[in-house]
Amino acid sequence: MEETPPESPSIQPVPTPSPSTPQPPRRRPRSRFLYLLVPALRAILFLIGFVIVQGGLTVLLSSLPYLVQGGIFRPGGFGNSVEFALLAVLLSIPPQLVITWLFARYLDRRSMASLGFRQPDGGPPAALRQLAVATLGALAVLGAWLAAILALPDALARVGYGGINPGYLHPPAWWPLPGALLLGLLLVAFILQGGSEEWVMRGYIYRTLRERWPPWVSALVSSILFSLLHAANPNVSRVALLNIVLAGMVLAALVERTGSLWSATIAHGVWNFALACLLSVPVSGVSVFHLLSVKITGDPTVTGGGFGPEGSAVLTVLGVLLTLWLWRGMWRRSPDRPWAAAIIPEAPSAPEDVSAPPSS
Repeated sequence: MEETPPESPSIQPVPTPSPSTPQPPRRRPRSRFLYLLVPALRAILFLIGFVIVQGGLTVLLSSLPYLVQGGIFRPGGFGNSVEFALLAVLLSIPPQLVITWLFARYLDRRSMASLGFRQPDGGPPAALRQLAVATLGALAVLGAWLAAILALPDALARVGYGGINPGYLHPPAWWPLPGALLLGLLLVAFILQGGSEEWVMRGYIYRTLRERWPPWVSALVSSILFSLLHAANPNVSRVALLNIVLAGMVLAALVERTGSLWSATIAHGVWNFALACLLSVPVSGVSVFHLLSVKITGDPTVTGGGFGPEGSAVLTVLGVLLTLWLWRGMWRRSPDRPWAAAIIPEAPSAPEDVSAPPSS
């Protein structure tokens, strides 16, 4: 008897969706203006939070000498020093991290690492490499500025050097340890202070704007906001505000190239420390405990006057050149979520709007 072979299972054809099948609703931005406005509003809201936190701590600490008599707040005590004012910045870091986490987690739906709060690509070797490059780069720019100032006629700029600062050899009464240890603490403080500003300006604000704006526009806007935060500093000038914008562009270029805040934080902190404590001139209009006795006189537009080198037109030239060099090849980069990619065609509303599938 002949066996009948088993029937092979039939292959069921994949059903073709009917042209009249309703499509899921799709959202699209109402207008390009609103699409670009949303990150700007988030950035401004975040900046307001930063100003409230840091401003509140500054007011609190500055009022303590009037509320507490004696102790560290006596005349000449630590509570009346510029170094004590740095505490307002350092104490603002923890609450600012909390605010950033809340914004990133619940408003932006993104991770802290996406804001640059991570080690550079390449791990520790890349971090060490960027540490060296950022440090040497900041010192090189300062050295180029000083060399240009020394090359100018005395009528425009004159540098007076008086050796080691006597205050370094005999530190303030509130510091009983060697002056070198205080300089080391100030280096750490300036890096933390620079890191907090980078976290706000090149971390959250720059990254938020960059979602929908071109990188160079995001850098420029965040740099202008960065400059405005220094508008109330002592002896500020228009040239100083312009230079701070250029500094912001330079630091944003470092973030754009590395994807991390690490190199920008090092460059920012080392620059402030080298100006204030090593070259021993005002940084953004503020003088702190320093190593040398240096006095720079001449035309304030050329030297920076009481604001320090950051108010110097010579630094403006260096800043423009450095900005153009660091941003080379990056001017045409696109946003993370460009407007063109955000426009989604409307779903067809009638069956006749959909082409029928070709007949076999």
